[in-house]
Amino acid sequence: QMGLAELGATEIPHESGHKFVGTAKCGECHTKALAIWEKTPHAHATDSLQKPPQEADSPRTQIPRLHDPECLSCHVTGWSPDKFYPYTSGYLGLEKTPLLAHNGCENCHGPGSAHVAAESGDAKLGQDEIEKLRGEMKLPLAGGIAEQRCAKCHDGDNDPDFSHAGAFEKYWKKVEHKGKD
Repeated sequence: QMGLAELGATEIPHESGHKFVGTAKCGECHTKALAIWEKTPHAHATDSLQKPPQEADSPRTQIPRLHDPECLSCHVTGWSPDKFYPYTSGYLGLEKTPLLAHNGCENCHGPGSAHVAAESGDAKLGQDEIEKLRGEMKLPLAGGIAEQRCAKCHDGDNDPDFSHAGAFEKYWKKVEHKGKD
């Protein structure tokens, strides 16, 4: 009822300087990745905050968390998952920013505004600059980079199973996708 600003959830710019565009925009070019995402719990993450799961042993069975910054940080797009605040152009509510509901592409790959502008020809960039932006959107498996990004939400409090040996590989099989179609 108080709203996010009254809770101290002040927007700050993303460290990249880019803005969030929403999963639907990503899916315009990455249709195969979008189809995979749509079959994952990530595609429905905000729903579980509106209507919590009715598990008998869950302490939060009756408490909606749609305005809880700690929950929003992983269940919507455009929030810092470990500091619990929205980024500028990130999710600000179902009415204000419905395109950023759920845990979308940009939570893992970063805000897509510069990438979209470059790929659509809106930004007058050379091929080297376009390749650099493409590289910035990649989330490498090598070196544990992707696993570390996942662990920001799948942490010991929210998903204790994720920290077990081999868990990332098991999870990755459910969401694995490659770049552009």
